[in-house]
Amino acid sequence: MNKIYIMKYILFFLSILTMKLCINAYNSTSCCYCTTVPCPVEGKNLLTIGGGTTGIYYYTLHNNIPVIASADIRISITNINKGTDTTTCTQNYARSLDDDGVQDCDAGHILANHLGGPGNQPINIFPQDLSVNRGTYAQYEDTIYTCITTKGVDYADLAWIFTYSSNTKTKPINVKYDVSYTGGTCSSTSKTFTN
Repeated sequence: MNKIYIMKYILFFLSILTMKLCINAYNSTSCCYCTTVPCPVEGKNLLTIGGGTTGIYYYTLHNNIPVIASADIRISITNINKGTDTTTCTQNYARSLDDDGVQDCDAGHILANHLGGPGNQPINIFPQDLSVNRGTYAQYEDTIYTCITTKGVDYADLAWIFTYSSNTKTKPINVKYDVSYTGGTCSSTSKTFTN
């Protein structure tokens, strides 16, 4: 039993050390857990999502670390079910940004996997509260999915705004998620999720 606690402590310590090294590296060069895909940079980031559409993600700096500020993406039936799951590198990336003291985050897709969101791209990932990601946020995304797949929607314009408790924090405290539909029978919606 003690060996398990010691191993957990060592792994936790190594993750903190890695995070501090990563954060310190931002002062001079880019640092990212993912080495084979682009990492977020300050300003406008373009990302091709599943199905070929390009999403626009805006990042700002908090303590010299790029954090998501907002995103805008138009999706249609061509994007549905063309996203990807998160990877070890994007999970580590999200956890490195989880600075609320609880360490309970998921590597949350900004654009959901089943809506075409790439989980292997840090640009589309943020530290998301596990219960929200798997609860109300997932239900909201499922409604969008249903509108596109069964309600005659031609396309949906999705927009997110991320709010932080201060300009030194790297985990957002709120995510405002707006959806407007063209065609079909679904009404535009807006919801703010605590994080």
